Amino acid sequence: MPSSTNCRRKVSVDKRALIVSPYLDHLGGGERYMLTVASTLAKLGYRIFFAWDDAQQITDLAHMLGIELGTVELHPAVKPLYLAHNPLGMYSATRGYDVVVYLSDGSLPLLGGRKNILHMQVPFHDVGGHSLKNQLKKICLHAVIVNSQFTKKIVDQEFGIRSTVLFPPVQLLEPGLHKSNIILSVGRFEPSLNAKKQDILIEAWSGLASKLPGWELVLAGASSSDDWIAQLKQKAHGLPIRFALNISHQELTDLYHQSRVYWHAAGFGVDESKNPELTEHFGISVVEAISAGVIPLVVGRGGLPEIVSDPSLQWVSLEELRTKTLAVLAASDPTPYLAKIDLTRYSQAAFSSQLKEIIL
Repeated sequence: MPSSTNCRRKVSVDKRALIVSPYLDHLGGGERYMLTVASTLAKLGYRIFFAWDDAQQITDLAHMLGIELGTVELHPAVKPLYLAHNPLGMYSATRGYDVVVYLSDGSLPLLGGRKNILHMQVPFHDVGGHSLKNQLKKICLHAVIVNSQFTKKIVDQEFGIRSTVLFPPVQLLEPGLHKSNIILSVGRFEPSLNAKKQDILIEAWSGLASKLPGWELVLAGASSSDDWIAQLKQKAHGLPIRFALNISHQELTDLYHQSRVYWHAAGFGVDESKNPELTEHFGISVVEAISAGVIPLVVGRGGLPEIVSDPSLQWVSLEELRTKTLAVLAASDPTPYLAKIDLTRYSQAAFSSQLKEIIL
C-alpha cells in the first residue's frame, strides 16, 4: 500500500485510535478480529474509541469473546456515516485520530487519521475497485489487511492494491482427552445465504449414519430463525442428529473436546471464480476444532485449503465426504492428520505481534 503521507498529521500526546465497524452488535469472527485490534492498540497505549452508540454492547461482546478492552469510549457521530457513504463527512469525523481501523463493506472510505488501516474480510469483486475516486481514496490508506491469501488475491486485483494477510486471531484450545462418537459442525444458521449449508450436511449424514451406529452429527451455532431450524429438523427427522443452538462458549468448547471429526460445508457447490464471496474466506471454527484434536473435513475451496492443505481432508461432493469420513475413522492413529497443520500463525499472540509491525 502507498504510505498515507499526504494525510499525515503530527501524532498527538494522547494517542487515540478509532474502530469503525457496523457489526459490533453481532458475535462472530469479524467482531473478534476488530475487538482484538482494539485490545492490541490499548496495550500499545492508545485510548480506544468505537464508532458506536452503546458502550455496554461492546463491553458485553468483549466479555463473551474473552477479550480485554479496558475503558470503552464512543464516537457515535461516525456510526451513521458508515452507511451514508459521505466521504468528506467521514474524513472530517476521523481527523482527530492517530490510528483508524475500518471494516470495509466493499467500498474504500476516505479516512482522515494519521494512520488509516482498512480491513477487508470478504473477497470483494466487480465493485468498481479501479475507479478514479478509489484511486484518490487509497492515498490516505496506510495499509489494507485481509484474512487469507484467498481474499488477498481477489481484492488486490479488484482494487489495484498490495494488501497484507493478517490471519484472524483464534482462541486455540487444548486437545480433548475424552472423545465421543461425535461428528461436529459449527456455524451460524442463516436461512438467507445459507453459507454454512447445514442442510447439505444433513443430507450427507443421511447416507452415512447407517454405517456408523452409535455416532451422532451435532450441528452447533447461533440462530434467530425458528422457521429455518424447523425446516432443518424436519429434514433430520429419524436421524441421529443433535442441534446445539445458541450455546455458551463453554458448551461449545466442550463439544470441540468431545468430537472426533469436524465437518465444514461452506463453499459446497460454489464456483469460486464467479462467486468467491460465497466460499469460506478463512474458517475460524475449523482452526478451533483442529486445536481441540478434531480431524477436519472441509470443502477444498476459498481460504480453507490454506488451513487444511492435505487433499485427503478435502471434499467437493457428498459421496467424497462420506468416503473420507470412513477413511479417517478407520485410521488407528489420527495424529498424522493433525500433525501436518501448523496452528501457531493463527494464535492471538501472532495476530497482535504482526499488527504491531503494521501500525508502528
